[in-house]
Amino acid sequence: MISFPAPALCQFSDQELLVWLGQAIFPGFVEMPSNENGLRLWVEGEPPDDAARQVATSRFQILLGVLRAWRADAGELEDERRAGLGSGPVRNETGAQWVTVGPAVAYTSFGRPEVEHFADGARQAMRASQNLENSLWLNGRASRTAADYYMIHEYAGRQYGGEKGIRQTLGISVDAQRRLKASANNLSPLDGGRHVRGRGIAPMSLADQRRFSSDLLKRWIRHAAAKVG
Repeated sequence: MISFPAPALCQFSDQELLVWLGQAIFPGFVEMPSNENGLRLWVEGEPPDDAARQVATSRFQILLGVLRAWRADAGELEDERRAGLGSGPVRNETGAQWVTVGPAVAYTSFGRPEVEHFADGARQAMRASQNLENSLWLNGRASRTAADYYMIHEYAGRQYGGEKGIRQTLGISVDAQRRLKASANNLSPLDGGRHVRGRGIAPMSLADQRRFSSDLLKRWIRHAAAKVG
């Protein structure tokens, strides 16, 4: 067994949640060592082992996608908060320094049984649907764009037979789905859109699309898990 450091998260509470999710979905994979910061990811292999690294990367991304499905605003990575800049303080020409700290995300309520129940549902649902596993992997990507959110919707459409199937099975209106598509197509690439030249209005911001995708995945997990159970 070898371990890799996990990508750094902005919220300590997200680390704890990932440990709980990992115990249900990939037992023995995620560890929070008491003598160091951050998480470590354990997989079969011997260093150096690129295959083991790929397994660790993929599993962590799926877990992050599950966390972000459970709470749309959870799972922010430090690299995402820096938005392409390096770590360290901000300085001016006189040498004065500022350390910027992002806002802490407050979850309305959560307990370990609630999180583990959701994680167990995600584990069962992924076993029944490769489309869902692929979608959770996309949801765990760093710096998601409208293209990622729209591909999640496309995978759901493949699973349930298009917009009408998603409406009938998951209860998401066709109008809401079309608003997602219009937004993905018409947001500027600088705002996270997927086309260079949008020709219409984007009714959803990138944050709205993130919340839409989280809701879709949560409904999908619960529906698929109930069918398996």
